Amino acid sequence: MESLKLTSAQYNACLSVFFITYVAFEIPSNLVLKKLRPSRWIPSIMIAWGIVMTLMGLVHSYGGLLACRLVLGAAESGLFPGAAFYLSSWYKRRELSWRISIFISATSLAGAFGGVLAFGISQMRGIGGQEGWRWIFYIEGIMTVVVGVAAFFLINDFPSDRPKFLTEEECDRTITRLQNDAGPGAGEHFSWKQVRAAFLDWKLYIFCLCDIGLLVPLYSLALVSPTIVQGLGFRSYRAQLMTAPPSIFAFFTTMTTAYFSDRYTRRAVFIMFWFIIAIIGFIILIVAQNLNVKYFAVFLATGGISGCNAICITFLSCNISPHTKRATALAFMISMGSFGGVISGQIYRSQDGPRFILGHAINLGFCVLGLISVIILFISLRLENRRRDRLYGVVSSRNRKISVITTELKKEVVDVCGIGSEEDRRKWGYEHMSEEEIRDLGDRHATWRYIL
Repeated sequence: MESLKLTSAQYNACLSVFFITYVAFEIPSNLVLKKLRPSRWIPSIMIAWGIVMTLMGLVHSYGGLLACRLVLGAAESGLFPGAAFYLSSWYKRRELSWRISIFISATSLAGAFGGVLAFGISQMRGIGGQEGWRWIFYIEGIMTVVVGVAAFFLINDFPSDRPKFLTEEECDRTITRLQNDAGPGAGEHFSWKQVRAAFLDWKLYIFCLCDIGLLVPLYSLALVSPTIVQGLGFRSYRAQLMTAPPSIFAFFTTMTTAYFSDRYTRRAVFIMFWFIIAIIGFIILIVAQNLNVKYFAVFLATGGISGCNAICITFLSCNISPHTKRATALAFMISMGSFGGVISGQIYRSQDGPRFILGHAINLGFCVLGLISVIILFISLRLENRRRDRLYGVVSSRNRKISVITTELKKEVVDVCGIGSEEDRRKWGYEHMSEEEIRDLGDRHATWRYIL
């Protein structure tokens, strides 16, 4: 701020403007990912934002920084929803939480070691006549470009694209197990009808409220955690170091929750639990006076919100189908949650320091919103599962008959049970529908059951 002579309002604007393009480009990016190959799209956007980060070290004005943040938001928009969708295309619904959490936990580790790394790099101030903060952008930007180039050779495509690291037999087994888990409607063809179906699904908007409820506190804490910790009595450089332990705890909560969530195939109950922990943390931050107690509350707030994050993405991924509908829904939910990032840059104002009571109270309210949303989802989906069991009978994966058929371009899997016999179609009310229409029902199919 001092180097560029930014006011507090300008600094907050630079934080917030990133999310405008980040939100705007998430759905288009996921649809491009669906149409193109992940091995091309994901590395390309990584290289793009690495270049932008490097150039941010050259800015000398408020306008230049604002422009860089806008472009950076567009470049980074595709990674998070794209990675979540990519993982959901490779793993069964009951395996997904652990895998997504490994990816998400990198954020917590970045928060832990990023502060330490930033502290170390900032000591390079004066080298080459450059300020320390500029070296942070140079080094981290170049590292991102290097990883992006390597990703061209490391990322594989979807199972249906027959990636080279699998044999034909292994591809068949992989596709079959995914179809057996997903059931009807797991076809991977692109369809604008599925895009439309995503926006007409009421569940998506409740998931969005849940995601907003966790991402506003998550982003705001990530953006200003050094400032908050500094307000607890630590000096500026030491405050950077003291943000590491809460981030490490967040990594622990994320991975532990993922393990037990997959083991017991439960999503909503873990999200509820960690929202409650985060709520307790923010209440303590508001009312406590003792600095040690408040630092402990930072652990609760950071760990609680992080524990919700990956499971919320998994919760949606497990309960939205078919393929294109899930890609659209994931991107939309994450974009709406990321829109909270626009708000997050304005929550902790410098004039509210050092206690930041207003900021903590706002985050407390968003956590309550998230908790209420996940309770609504849990009750509604549980009632819908019971309704389908009552009308169509209890469904087990053992009842599904899977076959692999060969087309001119590639092998596809057909869920014969999902298409059903003539008797099944009459029972389900699908006798006037084509096979493609039945497969495109996805989570609306009579044999689909939601994972709670």
